[in-house]
Amino acid sequence: MKRDLYVNQSGIEGKGVFTKKSFQRGQTIFLLKGCPVDFVVSSEKDSDVGPNWVGVGKNKWRDVGEDGVVRYINHSCNPNMGIKGSCTFVALRDIQAGEELTFDYSITEEDQFWKMKNSEPAIDENHRHTIQSIQSLPLETYEKYLPYVPKYFQKVYEKHHGLRGKKGQQK
Repeated sequence: MKRDLYVNQSGIEGKGVFTKKSFQRGQTIFLLKGCPVDFVVSSEKDSDVGPNWVGVGKNKWRDVGEDGVVRYINHSCNPNMGIKGSCTFVALRDIQAGEELTFDYSITEEDQFWKMKNSEPAIDENHRHTIQSIQSLPLETYEKYLPYVPKYFQKVYEKHHGLRGKKGQQK
């Protein structure tokens, strides 16, 4: 599947990942690979340890630093990809050939120390200047991404916000 992807200059920051073909909403784009890493974040300094890591569970990561194009996927507050399960990247909406692939980094992060400045151009009210862990997502944004938020991170969000179920119903 990654043969349909390529790296090029991004309008967001540096290099980005683009698709050679179109995808329909819910269609698998690629499977996340990379070396598994077990690591406990216990300080702000620890948050910067794995810049090319993608969270897949509690204290579990995939180091995509050597995983070809994946390390170049940029963040977006209006992403076109989400994650099914913990490692299957899928289209959140229809994606056209030539489009840059993005996902919201918050959906794979629970570390409350972690934050990054958003270098994406602000195009609408969804833009967040600082990107933080999943707990910081506005409810409307979180619900927009469902069901393509990894199950573990859904549980983290819902526990943090005192929610039950997938549609933000109050306990």
